[in-house]
Amino acid sequence: MASSPEKSSTAQELKEQGNQLFLCRKYQEAATCYSKTINRNPSVAVYYTNRTLSLADCKHALELDPHSVKAHFFLVQCHLELENYNEAIGNLQRAYNLAKEQRLNFGDDIPSALRVAKKKRWNSIEEKRINQENKLHAYLTKLILAEKESTSPHAAATVADAAYLSFLVCEKTKNRAILSPDS
Repeated sequence: MASSPEKSSTAQELKEQGNQLFLCRKYQEAATCYSKTINRNPSVAVYYTNRTLSLADCKHALELDPHSVKAHFFLVQCHLELENYNEAIGNLQRAYNLAKEQRLNFGDDIPSALRVAKKKRWNSIEEKRINQENKLHAYLTKLILAEKESTSPHAAATVADAAYLSFLVCEKTKNRAILSPDS
């Protein structure tokens, strides 16, 4: 579906205006220009990647041009905001491979973003693990206290076992804190 040269020219002018607004950090106005550009010529992938307001825009841009490094890179930003770290890492690796195939030089942008995404994924996993350990520690403490209040003849041995388990959990937590990459 070809568009008239007049329509493309107007869309191109709007795109350039949007680029200028973006450089001036007027993101909302830039997005509005890009949206008008898309309305004028919805079959150009670059217009969607310039707007990149949503995951849907990035995916649509990739449907139009699956080899767009820029679309993959912006899709990564969406995934990072949504905390979809595995998807972000996969798209960064795809963007990196496409950039190499197309002999595009993005400097350290893609590898740097890949390091950030991997670190965010690690931090997320580590936070979940720490929360699980804290819940386990609270549960063990509750069991210890309940057993102390019990009058059974085996209470002392059970309390000692539970206290030892609690100690081990605390030691593991300390050791992991020392080994974290942020240290």
